[in-house]
Amino acid sequence: MKDFKRIHVTTGDMMHVHGAFGEKVDYAVRLTVRLTDEIDGGLLRAALEKTQQRYPYFSRRLRAAEDGFYYEENDRPIALLHMDDRTQLCSEETHFHPWAVAWFEDRIHLDFFHGITDGTGMYRVLATLLGYYCQARYGTEMDPGIPTLETPISEAETLDPQDTIEVPEVKLPPAAPFQPAFTLETDGRLTPSGPTIWDLEIPEAPLIRYSSDNDASPGTLISLLMAHAIADLYPERSKDIISAYVINARPMLGAELTHHNCLGMALLSYDSRVEAMPFDRQCTVYRGKTFIQSDADRVRRDTAMNAVQIRAAAESLKTLEEKKQAFGQAFSGGEGFVSFLVSYTGKWKHPSVGGYVREFWTHPPNTFSLMVEIAAVNGKIFLSIQQRFREDTVRESFLRQLEKRGIPYELKRVMPSDIARIPEPKLELK
Repeated sequence: MKDFKRIHVTTGDMMHVHGAFGEKVDYAVRLTVRLTDEIDGGLLRAALEKTQQRYPYFSRRLRAAEDGFYYEENDRPIALLHMDDRTQLCSEETHFHPWAVAWFEDRIHLDFFHGITDGTGMYRVLATLLGYYCQARYGTEMDPGIPTLETPISEAETLDPQDTIEVPEVKLPPAAPFQPAFTLETDGRLTPSGPTIWDLEIPEAPLIRYSSDNDASPGTLISLLMAHAIADLYPERSKDIISAYVINARPMLGAELTHHNCLGMALLSYDSRVEAMPFDRQCTVYRGKTFIQSDADRVRRDTAMNAVQIRAAAESLKTLEEKKQAFGQAFSGGEGFVSFLVSYTGKWKHPSVGGYVREFWTHPPNTFSLMVEIAAVNGKIFLSIQQRFREDTVRESFLRQLEKRGIPYELKRVMPSDIARIPEPKLELK
């Protein structure tokens, strides 16, 4: 057997990689942009070649050894596939890379293994790919914020802050223990099924105006409206509706450029006290809870405590199967404690490219029973609402919440999940 030079899985990625395979989850994200014109495959290939050169740390092949997963360098080209169908990352179809690009008509799909990076990292790759493509296709100027081949790759991009972070000596109240949440597949008695997605387009102006008038942000507003949607369907509940709102922890850790998974969560509880408040007060509570749980000292402490535990576990767990089992339990640790998840990576920051984007969708892995992914570009907000139960009552109730508040929307498509499949690498035998 060839003796490959190992590239270790870092602390921030350790649970994501081993846990996903331990739980048998296709842990992939598909970012889809629909442009103003049909895609030129030749220009996209040239843009992809430059993009691969700009991010050499994503040219990897995932391997499995007796003591765990690891990466090795992969000098094969990133696959460019002419199709809308699901791809298969980490396989021969995609040259064993953890990411790939597909296109069809006016659509570009960027498929990424979430184990190697998170939404922020994926957005950077997409920005470079679209920047080079639009430069060649439309003659646009490259936005200064887009990483290019002329942008040096600093050590800050490749280092994982969680590899070395230690628990800071700050006096903070202990994190509140998790409380059982109202869950739709159990407490709501909805029928489990494969993941399906509703893509919803909303004009940005009325939603931003409504959120500003009620002291909310787009992410906290969507979180609260989904809580209202569930509460309307289940007015008699013995458990609170608890949503998880994803936090980008890079600013709090002083690691803005790292490409590794660097995430936290704010837990937002829709309990009886919040439910009794006027709607604008509810928005203030949700925004305040997000602000408190995004406090830099708190995020550093919580991230450090988690990282120390992961490092200790990775050291003590000697086999691949032990790592998959232990990190798989952590990977699915939100089961029963989160009613749904909302993720918003932020408004698209590159106007030179954004003007050519008609639609922008984020389709997530099947890790929660209900998820809302938010993207925003070119005066529009795009919600992808994914669920893994058969009934559409919750999504329909959410639409009624929008209608009730005068927020227009257009349901663009109803579809099964189209994220990439990711086969587990075969164990190498010595």
